[in-house]
Amino acid sequence: MATTKKPKKQSELDLFKDIIPSADMGIKDLWDAVSDTGRKEIKNSFWVLNRFISTAKNCNDEREMHHLLTVNEYYNKNWFAIQHHPKLVWLSLCAAAYEDKNKVSHEFIKLETHKNKKVSLLAELFPNMKMDDVNALAEITTEDEIKQHCESLGWDKKQINELRL
Repeated sequence: MATTKKPKKQSELDLFKDIIPSADMGIKDLWDAVSDTGRKEIKNSFWVLNRFISTAKNCNDEREMHHLLTVNEYYNKNWFAIQHHPKLVWLSLCAAAYEDKNKVSHEFIKLETHKNKKVSLLAELFPNMKMDDVNALAEITTEDEIKQHCESLGWDKKQINELRL
């Protein structure tokens, strides 16, 4: 008996043709206009939408700054308060729309995935600390301060001198 593959379900909304342009134009009603499946697609795209909507390329500096600052102010800053209210998240992305409503090109902001030695060592020294906090600590801590901390932990001079951060 031959098995047949189920046809791949066609997505209701396309990220690049429907969702991003709707957020750009501030179409708040999209959330209510789509089915539950469409809402689920939008909700599953929130992280990606944040990465796209916060950038604007090939336009004036004012518009680029507008996208970056408004997404940070309305969406990122309030994420923990609004994340369980997907319609509110959608509305916050729409609030970042630029007033002239002209089409804008966005690019994805890739996260940095490399680790440097300082971050690795601090993560080892502070295993209960969140990685965001470890990264912040790595930015503000000098090599001498880390060596001083290792000395206070009882590391010998040889181990400390071998650190290359």
